[in-house]
Formats: sequence, C-alpha cells, structure tokens
Amino acid sequence: MHRFAQGLLALVVGQLFISAGAASDNPAPVNYMLHCQGCHLPGGVGHPGIVPSMRNQVGLFLRSQDGRAFLVQVPGVAQSSLGDAELAELMNWMLPEFDPVNVAPDFEKFTPAEIRQYRSTPMTEMRKRRRNLLTLER
Repeated sequence: MHRFAQGLLALVVGQLFISAGAASDNPAPVNYMLHCQGCHLPGGVGHPGIVPSMRNQVGLFLRSQDGRAFLVQVPGVAQSSLGDAELAELMNWMLPEFDPVNVAPDFEKFTPAEIRQYRSTPMTEMRKRRRNLLTLER
C-alpha cells in the first residue's frame, strides 16, 4: 500500500474512534486538526488532484447563498460528528484563517441554524457543482 494511502487510512481510522465520543467543546483550530486536517492538511493546502486546497480560494464560495450552502454540504462537513454550533465555530474560524484574501473581516458568519439547514440537504455532483460555483464566482 502506498505510504500516502497508509497515512490517510490511519487518520481516517483514528478519526472514527475520535468521532465515536461525545461532543468535545474543543476550540475551532483543534476541531480542524481532529476532523479536517487528515485530508486538507495543516494550513488547508489539500492534496493536488485529490483534495482541493482551501488556501486563498475557499472564501470565493461566500459570494452566494449556493456557495455558502456548498461549503457546509461537502460530505466531510455535513456528515461530521461535530454539532451545529461547533461546526459553525469551525467554519467561522477556518474561512478567514485559510483565505484572508477573499474573506472580509466582517463577513457574514455562519450560525448553528444555518449549518443545520444546509446539512439537512445532501449534495449531489460535488465536483461539478464546485466547478460551476468557482466559474461563476470569479
């Protein structure tokens, strides 16, 4: 098995054990490390061709309601074991942290109710939708 695949598998298995526990009340950077960093890596740089980088582009999705919804409906986000309030806190930290270029300091922060609403609608055709949103947003 390729070393990358072994490492990713170990992170996923570890995440399953962490996710089985109760809500954590961790600060957003710790929740990123525990729930997102396995795929998006430290700093949100992703894996080219496999996992998109969030660095200086994730904020582009904030320019429309569909883009905001997309950010929460990504399967890893929507199906996270984090509660709606924790996920809203994570998103509100992550966006300006990884995309200070496109996220204004006064951006409209996600609320737990908004997270709950978007999570309740499953995403279809993720790659196509992402591509269309980024094409429209630029």
